[in-house]
Amino acid sequence: MKKAKLAICVALAGMASAPAFAQKVEMPDLDVRVYGFINMAIMHSDTGNGSEQYIVDNDYASSRVGGVISTDLPDTGLKVGAHLEWEYQHNPSNLVTPENRSIKGDFDERIISLFVEGAYGKLTLGQGPGAADGATEADLSGTKVVTFPDLALVGGALPFVEKSGGASPTVFQSIRSQDFESRYDRLRYDSPKFGPVSLAVSQGYKGEQDITELAASYNESIDGLGRLSASVGYSTKDVGGAAGDLETIGGSVSWLHDSGINMGVVYSNTENDAGRDSDFSMLKVGYKTGKHAFTVHRAQGKDFNPVVVTPGANEGDPEVRTTIAGSDVEVFGVAYAYQPIKRLEIYAVYNNFALDADAGDYDDVRVAMVGSRFHF
Repeated sequence: MKKAKLAICVALAGMASAPAFAQKVEMPDLDVRVYGFINMAIMHSDTGNGSEQYIVDNDYASSRVGGVISTDLPDTGLKVGAHLEWEYQHNPSNLVTPENRSIKGDFDERIISLFVEGAYGKLTLGQGPGAADGATEADLSGTKVVTFPDLALVGGALPFVEKSGGASPTVFQSIRSQDFESRYDRLRYDSPKFGPVSLAVSQGYKGEQDITELAASYNESIDGLGRLSASVGYSTKDVGGAAGDLETIGGSVSWLHDSGINMGVVYSNTENDAGRDSDFSMLKVGYKTGKHAFTVHRAQGKDFNPVVVTPGANEGDPEVRTTIAGSDVEVFGVAYAYQPIKRLEIYAVYNNFALDADAGDYDDVRVAMVGSRFHF
């Protein structure tokens, strides 16, 4: 199975020989558009347990390859096709730790779906992003490759070390952007654009849990003010039991002035019947000029209340589950991105993660990363 995946990915990548992000290949009655990128970086971390260096795949935009294959249906105004995408990560930046610096890569399916589109919109069936996926990710700053709202995707497995030796949650457990339900098996409908506005809805499931999502997005250039991009979304997942439905609402707004000054705001809230009520927010301010982009950002995750599971004191003893109640994580960071050519981005970022909770005293987690993404 792995060899079959590799053969398909290599075949798709081999078609991408012209200088463009996604190459369109003409075949009789068939259009094939292939794309992909490799995204590698050097990551340095500093926690209460010391510092370490890693060579990682930047999970803000993981290495991947994909293709869209389509054809027109004569005399109908419709186009039908398939979308395939696989991720391949060597040393994912959200998983590496001092104890596990080398993690072997493997192909992981991201998108496998069929679609039909025409004047009345697009209908998609199969695994892929839900309607609200990406609603918290509107970003015109030029530094999204290193300041993705889900900041825990870089350094996420590193611990907030409790100074007295108590339970130490990881960054990934303590703060997330809560960008809805990502990818799953679903039926999705995307409306045609109504001016600068588009709508989407999806219904499907992840494992045994049913999911419904709704979203709206806005993209428009405004004379004298620059460009504005915004999205808002809602999702509900049937978790079952005492938790009931997990509901998430959130969105993002990004503004880029003609001068290069830009600003972005993100907010999301997730809650259920079992008492979960967590918030995420992020503010990004920057300047973009020519091939260069600079930003500073501040993010906050409140009441994620991670649960840390540790082995019992003696062999055979039950696990100990410790809830870090009243958790509040603040992140401050700076980022820079440079795009000398269309196919290549070079970037650097620094994030400081700080955890405050009702009990315990935790060391900050500091993460710096320098890397590059090459498109093909």
